[in-house]
Amino acid sequence: MRSIRTLIARHFYLLIAILSVVVALLVAKGTAPRDTRAFQKRLTESNFPYDEYTSLMEQSPNDRRHHRLIRLPNGLIALCTHDPLAEKSAAAVAVNVGSMVDPPNLQGMAHFLEHMLFMGSDKYPNENDYASYISNHSGNYNAATAKDITYYYFSIDNNAFESALDRLSWFFREPLLKPECVDKEVHAVDSEFKGTLRNPMFRRFQISSMLSNPSHPYSKFNVGSLETLKNYAAKMNLSLADEVRKFYNTYYSASIMKLSVVGNHSLDQLTEWAVSKFSAVEDKGNTRPQYDGHPLGKTELGKVIFHETMEDRHDMSLEFAIPNMQFQYRRGISLYISALLSVDSPGSILSYLKEKGWATDVGADIQDIIFSGFDTFIIHVELTLDGMKHYKDVVRSIFAYLRMLKDIGPQVWFYEELARVKRLDFQFYKRPDELRWASNMAFSLSNAHALPEHILSQSDVLDDTVDPQEIAEFLEYLQPTKYRLILGAQKHTVKCNNRLPHYNILYHVEPLDPALASEYAHVDTSAFAFQKPNIFIPENLKMSTNASNADDKPALLRLTNEIELWYKEDGQFHTPHGSVYLRIEPRHIDNIPQEHVLGKLFSICLESVLEKELYGAVIAGMKYSISVEELAIYIQLGGFNDKLPLLLSTILERIANFKLSRRDYDVYTVELKKAYSNYHLLSALKSIAQYEDQLSFLPRYHYTAEEYELLNNVTFEKAEQYTENLFKQTFVRMLVAGQFTESDALDISGKAQKIISSKQLSTDRVYNIYAVDVAPGYYMFSTQHTDKDALNGGIVTNIYCGSSDDLRETMVLKLLKPLLHSQIFDQLRTKEQLGYVVYAKLATINSGRSILSFAVQGEHNPLFAKLRIDQFIGNIRTQIAEMTVDDFQTRISALSRLILEKPKSIAGEAGNVWGDIISGKYDFGRKQKQVDALHQLELGDLLDVWDKYVNPETAVDSNYTRVDYLLWSQKAWMPTDKELALYSENTISLQGCLLSDGLVKGSLSEISSATDAIASNSTDAHTNNKDSVLPVIFLLYKDAGSPLKSKVALDMAVGQQSRHYGSTADYSGIDMQRTPEGKWIVRNFSEFKATQELFELPVPVTKLKPKHAN
Repeated sequence: MRSIRTLIARHFYLLIAILSVVVALLVAKGTAPRDTRAFQKRLTESNFPYDEYTSLMEQSPNDRRHHRLIRLPNGLIALCTHDPLAEKSAAAVAVNVGSMVDPPNLQGMAHFLEHMLFMGSDKYPNENDYASYISNHSGNYNAATAKDITYYYFSIDNNAFESALDRLSWFFREPLLKPECVDKEVHAVDSEFKGTLRNPMFRRFQISSMLSNPSHPYSKFNVGSLETLKNYAAKMNLSLADEVRKFYNTYYSASIMKLSVVGNHSLDQLTEWAVSKFSAVEDKGNTRPQYDGHPLGKTELGKVIFHETMEDRHDMSLEFAIPNMQFQYRRGISLYISALLSVDSPGSILSYLKEKGWATDVGADIQDIIFSGFDTFIIHVELTLDGMKHYKDVVRSIFAYLRMLKDIGPQVWFYEELARVKRLDFQFYKRPDELRWASNMAFSLSNAHALPEHILSQSDVLDDTVDPQEIAEFLEYLQPTKYRLILGAQKHTVKCNNRLPHYNILYHVEPLDPALASEYAHVDTSAFAFQKPNIFIPENLKMSTNASNADDKPALLRLTNEIELWYKEDGQFHTPHGSVYLRIEPRHIDNIPQEHVLGKLFSICLESVLEKELYGAVIAGMKYSISVEELAIYIQLGGFNDKLPLLLSTILERIANFKLSRRDYDVYTVELKKAYSNYHLLSALKSIAQYEDQLSFLPRYHYTAEEYELLNNVTFEKAEQYTENLFKQTFVRMLVAGQFTESDALDISGKAQKIISSKQLSTDRVYNIYAVDVAPGYYMFSTQHTDKDALNGGIVTNIYCGSSDDLRETMVLKLLKPLLHSQIFDQLRTKEQLGYVVYAKLATINSGRSILSFAVQGEHNPLFAKLRIDQFIGNIRTQIAEMTVDDFQTRISALSRLILEKPKSIAGEAGNVWGDIISGKYDFGRKQKQVDALHQLELGDLLDVWDKYVNPETAVDSNYTRVDYLLWSQKAWMPTDKELALYSENTISLQGCLLSDGLVKGSLSEISSATDAIASNSTDAHTNNKDSVLPVIFLLYKDAGSPLKSKVALDMAVGQQSRHYGSTADYSGIDMQRTPEGKWIVRNFSEFKATQELFELPVPVTKLKPKHAN
């Protein structure tokens, strides 16, 4: 829906809320629900006592699940949810303390403890036990530390839930907090911190947080680092192991914990497990501190903060100190104000700023500091360059708009519109996945102000009406005398001489211009007006269809040279919702790179225009997205079916009659250039993904520098011509799904065609993208990170396996993937600490090959990490070979359930069907075919496929196909292509490690000679040579206990025999060099792809026979 916002970051207030959880989760804290009289004493079947809330809880009429709210003897509150349709079980625990209770001299302690709890318990001492168990049963897990809450959660197969829940409970019963794990986990925290250093969202959050009242705990550095934990502890002669245990013993108390469990198990069974496993958690009383005052005190308010951004962007935030509003969770006063500040309706502040060319977006909301007794209301503006120059005028305009709202008084009808939308969403509740439900309920349980009867509905329902005085009172908080201003840009007119600790952000603070901090009694409000009633709020909620026997597969209604129309009737959800998908494929294109850039520009300009017309649809809870990808226009709609046809026709009418304005062209060309120029700040693995994409498909063009240059060649006339020619020849693929009849679908498509009214496009003129069939061989692409200040490099190893159409081999790889991921994470991330981001995954190229990927992102040189991946691949074969029949069958059952897991909503079902359509295969029975193939596997198939494609020792040269992508940090030494071609990878890896460890600086030739001498036991002639690097390397080799990566690299260089890889092709003719191990060094993607074959386009497995004639 908002493509420019995916490029330049949408809604800062939302990002602030996300970042307050560090790992992108927002949860809340509090005490036990009130109304203790409604709790009655009970016993589980095993005679464990607990209290049950016996009054009614407000529940959606569309929620068929059963819930039980309980209180354990130790004060822990839990919600048990029986969902007979649940295909997984999930649990979440919220501990109501976070980084605000960190010791001032050991900041990051709460986050560090979160990491340490995963390292084993008294009952489950193995460090990898919890992670391995969940991963091996098709589960997911994670944790997050916020300012005043720490949160742990997982989902898993139903039949494995009890054991997983037991493992989680022991985190809080008897964690080992092993001293031997302290060093590696503090490095893991440090790696996580360093991963945020270049993240614009984290940096903006830290400016807001750390420049608040220094005496308030909110200002603490919440992530933690090697410096603030290990080094500070050492300076104070403290044992970090002792301090983390002290922190745990002080704050982790049952009475400030909340538990949510959900699964297909009975309520009594879930209750039994929750009570029996968590009653043993020690209650130390209410250990959550109370926080006095607001982080924005008198000293902070009335100030402006200028801070320098890494990326090319301009933004502004107005932060208002307001009281804690969580007790008004049913009122929605802040939603009323936020909606008015965020919409792009005629007369709105966003519409006004766009017309002036000063802003591209405005967002506003409360930044919840998770029920800590205070709140902050933030108005965030994405400014243009001209807007930054006029930032004072932008501030004046915002207060003029607020004054208009104050003058016309509260509009109760608008609040009632918002409340009606929330009520409808609740009435026709869409069942979330189990993990989301458990997470949401931990949130609801943690709100100290929420009544028990509102636990299930707290965030979903507003009071039907509102006291106008409450709205007026809230507006009084948003005064020009009660805020601070934060301005972000790469450069400011003022000098930023201060440096924010830890993040090294340059900033400057000064008092606000008195003209921006005085009462707004005489501002001009004539440019602003209140919005009109919302035409997109649904009125007709009748079901169009209620067919319980609806076909599982979609029906092809029409197929012509102009349109391909599919229809999927709702047969299981029975709510008045629908989804519509369109792919409008373009005419034949001659200049693909230029058209790609013009398409991006068109979508951004179109989005800006549509926002003014579709603001009501967004408020009404409808979803829409418009994007230009692969030179086709994708439109996706979802929401209540009553107004979906209106939404679609509005969008198509605007596209068909779109006229590019010079103002929009000027503004958004600059914004798109800024977005392209910021691509160099991508993380290492995201940067590698760009290179993977370039090598894997044809045609495909660079998304950063090349597109930036192409955009420089775009003119207003070219952009105007692009929009005028857009619908001259098209082919439309379309899906109508949900509560629509077949007649509705035909009517919707007919109206869409009439609006588009283009000439038909013959199939041989359709633009297609082909997958590259990489020839067998070993290839390497090595380059440097474009961000000169990035600390992390990365390695992605892609091993090409069999055809993705070969179900047997594909299912073997799918079966192995959880094992590979859990084990490589444990080995390279937890044990070897190579980086914070480590994973294994499986991807399939449509009608191409399955690709097994291994990735590491960290500070160590990527060639060293690549060699450790090699070692892992060699070692993991033993685990595969030793897999028992029982384990094999357990994994088959888990994967079967995962594949057959049903969507939770009409939107989810429509998304699955649409994926099968645009794949070109139309394989609507794909999942059942996969499960059938899975159950035909035998244990020996695992090694057969592994040895055929993945294991380099057994895969023949005609099968072994691999591409390594190495991205080097500019902070580290990087070998040239010539050096890669001359020296072994072990020598180059060792050189990088020696340099990073600061041990010795020798040439590659010297390093190679030294390792050869050690390997052949001929060191005597060199150990006394002071000019030789051999003495240092020899001493390192003899130091068996050295923890340095150089020691590992040296052992590999001395003890391993290099393998030479064959190749079915010779690329010397295009100047590709080859390493001593036989790997081809790819430098020019276009030249390389020109030598490769292409996969054929997908062939439909379903006969495309339309139900209706043309």
